[in-house]
Amino acid sequence: MTLPELQFPVIDASQRADWQLATPHCLPSHPELQRWLLDPDSLTAKLKQHCQHFKVHVIGQQPGTIRPDEARWLGASEAAAIREVLLCCDGKPWVFARSVFPQQALNEPVLQLGQLGDSPLGAHLFAQPDLTRSEMEVAQFAPDSALGHLHQQLGFEPQTLWGRRSCFTAAGQKVLVAEVFIGGSIPAQFMNE
Repeated sequence: MTLPELQFPVIDASQRADWQLATPHCLPSHPELQRWLLDPDSLTAKLKQHCQHFKVHVIGQQPGTIRPDEARWLGASEAAAIREVLLCCDGKPWVFARSVFPQQALNEPVLQLGQLGDSPLGAHLFAQPDLTRSEMEVAQFAPDSALGHLHQQLGFEPQTLWGRRSCFTAAGQKVLVAEVFIGGSIPAQFMNE
């Protein structure tokens, strides 16, 4: 599958998402979808178990203005680094991932966030010995949302999408990671059931 040219950032500072703590009343009813949303382990590692060829397609990484709900996690409202990627399994996009972190985190030598390129951030974070992770939040995205439009731009039928996000802390730095299941992913197939 050839990916179209995608505009960065997919999510701009004015767009809203209704992120909520992943409590039972906020979760989808499908148990398999719940398992994917709540899995505490590395999503990168999980995706690699479901395909022959795993690839990170970088949409963009650069300084930018983050949304207030993201700034709340980072403890600052100044500009931060924004990284948006597609995680692809066997050539098909399964996950849209958006990571935001303070600009000074780019200079933390242990994390090497400025040198990620098309390496998966998740695998890098989970290799950190002092890694901690916040509680999971979940959100739904309608077909007419920015992520709904991205899903359709990638050639998939309109549907409601589910995502999760959590804040990782390592080497004294915070990285907020949101992952939305799209395309031909196993979770996306359960979303409309």
